Amino acid sequence: MLEEFFLGILGGTLSGITPALHVNTLATLLHDISKADFNFVFLIYIMGLTHTFLDAIPSTFLGIPEEETSLSVLPAHRLVHQGKGLEVINIAITASTLALIFALPLLPLYLKLAPLYKPEFGKLFVLILSLFLILTERGIKKIHALLIFMLSGALGLMVDALPLKEPYFHIFVGLFGVPALIVGMENRKFEVGEGEIEISRWRILKFSFLGTLLGALASLLPTFTSSQAALMGSFLSKDERSFLTIAFSVNTANYFFSMGNFYLTGRTRNGILALIRESYPILSQREFLILIFGSFCAAALVNLYGLALGRGIGKALTGVDYRKLNISILSAVFMLSFYFDGIFGILTLIAAASVGYTAIELGVKRTNCMGVLMLRILIK
Repeated sequence: MLEEFFLGILGGTLSGITPALHVNTLATLLHDISKADFNFVFLIYIMGLTHTFLDAIPSTFLGIPEEETSLSVLPAHRLVHQGKGLEVINIAITASTLALIFALPLLPLYLKLAPLYKPEFGKLFVLILSLFLILTERGIKKIHALLIFMLSGALGLMVDALPLKEPYFHIFVGLFGVPALIVGMENRKFEVGEGEIEISRWRILKFSFLGTLLGALASLLPTFTSSQAALMGSFLSKDERSFLTIAFSVNTANYFFSMGNFYLTGRTRNGILALIRESYPILSQREFLILIFGSFCAAALVNLYGLALGRGIGKALTGVDYRKLNISILSAVFMLSFYFDGIFGILTLIAAASVGYTAIELGVKRTNCMGVLMLRILIK
C-alpha cells in the first residue's frame, strides 16, 4: 500500500499542475488498467486529495481553472499582478491543510447528518441556489445569467442522450478550461513573488473553518459544488486573501467529507468516488480509517514540496510565450476529447466551450454554467 500512496501523490501532483488534465481523467485511465481492489481505491483517493492541494497552480499562473477553482481565478490574478503569485499557492496549501484538521473533529457529526439527506431536500436547495446564482448578478446581467443557465442546462440534457464514455470531461473542460485558454492567448508578464501569507493567523484560521463548513455542506447536496460554496463564502469575505482561503479550504473539505458520505451512504459526490463505487462499492470501517490516515499523510507530504513546486513552475512560466503554450494545451485537450468519445466528444467540447466563452463575453459568473447539472435535477 506504500507504493499506491506514493503513486497517488505523484498522480495527484501531475494532474494538479497540468492545465486541463483533471484528476478524474487520470483516474479513469488508471481504472482501465488496474485491478479492482482496495489498493486501487487508496491510490486514486490519495491522488484526488493531492490534486485539491495543487490545482491552484495552473489556475493562478495560467488562468486555467477547473470548475472547483473557477471562482478563485480573478482574485488570484489580482495578487499575481501585484507580484504575489506564490502567496496564492501558499494560501491554497495552508487552507487545504487546515480544512483537513478542522474536518476531523466535525466528522462524527457529519456522519450522523449524512443519512438524513433526502432527494427532496436536494431539489429544493438546487432551486434556491439557481435563483441565488442568477439574482446575485446586477441589472441586465440577470437576464444574461439566466441565458447561460438555460443554455448550459440544455447542453446537459443533450449530453444525456449521447453515447459518451466521459461526458463530464467534455462538459467541464469545455465550460471552464477552454474559454480561459482562449482568453489567455496574449502574453502576460508577472513576478512570482515571495510565499509569505499577508493576513493574520486568526483570519486564515477563521476563513478556513468557514470554508470547511461550506465544503461539508457541498458534499451533502448534489450539484452544490465547491465553486458555488465558495460563492456563498464570498459574501462574508472582504478581500482577495480571505476569499481565496475560503475557496481553497472548501475544495479540500468537500473532497474529504464526500468520502465520509460515500462510506456511510454509498452516495458519490465526485468522479473519483464514482470510479471507486464501480470497482469497490463498500468500504469497511478499517478501510475508511486507512483513508483518513492516508489523507493526513498526504497533506504532510504536500506541505514539504508544494510551495517549492509552485515557485519553480511560476519562475519557469515568467518567460513563456502564452499563445504557443495555450495552443499546445488546447491541442492536447481536443486529442483527449477525441480519444475518449470520437467526434461526439469533440462536438460536445465545442458546444460547452461556446457556452463558457459566451459567459465570459457577457460578463457573468461562470458558476451559472452549472445549469448543465442543475436544470436536469429541477425538471426530472
